[in-house]
Amino acid sequence: MDKFAIPATAGVAAVGLKTGLIFPNDDIVSITADAVKPYVEQNDIICVTEAVVARSQNRYISCEDLAEDVQRKLNLSPKSTLAVISPIASRNRFALVLKALAMATRGGKVILQFSIPFDEVGNQVMDEEFATTRLRLKKVLKSLQEARENTPQLNVLIREIIAALKLQEIGYNVLSIRKITGKGIADLTVRTPEGKLAVAEVTFENLEKAAQKAMGIKKDVEGAQQALAISVDLGHHKITMVDAETMENPKTYDFSQQLDSYYDPDVIYTNELGNMKFSHPITGMDYRDLYMQMIEEGNAEGEVIFTNNPLKVYDRGYINGICIAAVHERDKLKELFESFGAMVPVTTIKDIGPGPWGVIGSNVSDFEKGVLKLLPGDADDTAESIKDKIKAECGKDVEVLIFGDGAYKDPDTGIFELADPYPAIGVSSGLKSASLRTGTKLKLQVDTLHNQGYSREEIEQILKTKQDKVTSESLGTTPRSVTSIVATLADLVAGSADAGTPIVLVRGFKYSKA
Repeated sequence: MDKFAIPATAGVAAVGLKTGLIFPNDDIVSITADAVKPYVEQNDIICVTEAVVARSQNRYISCEDLAEDVQRKLNLSPKSTLAVISPIASRNRFALVLKALAMATRGGKVILQFSIPFDEVGNQVMDEEFATTRLRLKKVLKSLQEARENTPQLNVLIREIIAALKLQEIGYNVLSIRKITGKGIADLTVRTPEGKLAVAEVTFENLEKAAQKAMGIKKDVEGAQQALAISVDLGHHKITMVDAETMENPKTYDFSQQLDSYYDPDVIYTNELGNMKFSHPITGMDYRDLYMQMIEEGNAEGEVIFTNNPLKVYDRGYINGICIAAVHERDKLKELFESFGAMVPVTTIKDIGPGPWGVIGSNVSDFEKGVLKLLPGDADDTAESIKDKIKAECGKDVEVLIFGDGAYKDPDTGIFELADPYPAIGVSSGLKSASLRTGTKLKLQVDTLHNQGYSREEIEQILKTKQDKVTSESLGTTPRSVTSIVATLADLVAGSADAGTPIVLVRGFKYSKA
């Protein structure tokens, strides 16, 4: 690119600039000024990714140093138990942080609470249909248990819920319970692990009779490919299932180890999951397995619970300290624990590791050696220094922004990309006072005036001279943070991986100051 010139008819334009490799202790101020010097114009916004700024500042921390910091801040003794609340599901963002937290217990235990079915930025932790169905089943079971004291007949429904829970564990998708068909009621309607639609009749003892009934119901259910007969022994905590048509090779499953878990409607425990895997749809990773591995590598015992009630960690025994691992909900969650009388130290991932952000926004630098790269330490000052350098060497007044992850949600994956605290990690002085970006919708103005009979030429003149009184009270655009918009734009333009364009020059972005 020999020059960066845009026509007068263009609006906002952004271009990524290559710099070559940037190493620790490099002069990021001079590197940025040199990169933009051939192209920069008055009022451009120069955006620099936080990654290269932090690298130039040598912003790294080892798992060992982080573990020592956690020990000190939470006053953890050897063999401590640490609760870790609502982490992001990310190998790059959190795996090494968790390893350090485990090391901080010095041979103790980590109780990890995952929110379900997604973490706070939209990463799938557990299959959504499985999680939703299972929690509903457990809530019904809990209610039936509480009502059974006065109504023993409810055991009939209890056996069906337990059968449904066990079928889930072995790979069946539970579609309905007690579904009315044309000629009867299907106790369970399920999708088998092979993908077949099946109906099941549940009994206490008589499998043969249940099989006959199941076969009759199968004929009445459109698309049903299989009929199952299931007996539930509530006393011995076993269920037996057989194909109703062949009655061959019945299989018996024990649920004694899961029974207490079944009656907790707020939590899905690992003893309910057996060998089930929940692979992330993009990465293919099962984060329960990965995070248990990290805890073990930190020389601690690990336990994972899946719940949207983080206070349930208290049910797992005495806890010596609590670390809130959420990025955006960290303060609310800390307040939750402190409001309910936490008698142990409570910290967040912003408060462990070096300031100002702790290990929020950290990334793996060296997975094998256990080294994390942190966010920049003085991003505002760095942005201001770059601004001054460009003014001195190029004679141009610009603003500078240090950006992290953009604030957008991918509509295909459902993932909110913002794993950093904010899109703009640091800004120069002129952007600090930028007001929210607002305005009246041009398309609304054109439509309104056109519908009122104005010609093309008249509408152009009205909009040009700002004489529009008709639409002055119409709906405008949603107010948005200027710095968040620009940072998100820069993140999208810069890309990631091997793009090699850590600097983005933005031209033509209009904003006002508060």
